[in-house]
Amino acid sequence: MVAYRFDPDYTTAGRHYAHPLIQWPAIISGAVAAIAVGFLLNMLGVAIGASAFNPYEIDSQHQTISIGGGLYVVFAQLVAFQVGAYIAARGARYPDHFGGLLTGFMVWAFAVAVAVSLATFAAGSAAGADALPSGVAETVGQLNNAAEGQRADPSDLAAAEDAADALAAIAWWTVGSLALGLAGAIAGGWLGAHHPKWEGRPRLDDGVPYQTTPRI
Repeated sequence: MVAYRFDPDYTTAGRHYAHPLIQWPAIISGAVAAIAVGFLLNMLGVAIGASAFNPYEIDSQHQTISIGGGLYVVFAQLVAFQVGAYIAARGARYPDHFGGLLTGFMVWAFAVAVAVSLATFAAGSAAGADALPSGVAETVGQLNNAAEGQRADPSDLAAAEDAADALAAIAWWTVGSLALGLAGAIAGGWLGAHHPKWEGRPRLDDGVPYQTTPRI
């Protein structure tokens, strides 16, 4: 008889040959899809934010725009990684291993590695003292002065504290965004590997159905 996935009455007779659990074609495809969906959602957020921006109410809208923008970026990461991992798990040859969780994690890791590499390359291209914007150079100077303690001007200390707070906020938002993106990728991988349409499909070995024996 032919064994079907999740069939409680039959099991395979040892014909499940060893194969790599990391299936790079599916993972790369899912990561590309995640990056594309994330870019699309982020551009949608920019379009909505720019359309709603009112320069005459910038003081009252500043906090709302900052918080709303951060939450939207986190949401975009969550959705993008879930979609990418789902596509990867659906396209994988053996989606059932680890319930799709490994595929989801690898999609997230590969996409993050690509994004970090691109960001590092872009930062390196703009590196150099002459390439630093005046605001960045000023902030660096304030932090250096603050590190010297007694010689720092009070206004420099206040500016350095504000810069440190802003950097901490960006770092925490980034950590939260990546963590939720990982959760979305794992969920997407699990959903892709447990899709109802996989039920009842024969497991094949090079086009030949597995030979099975009843469970004892």
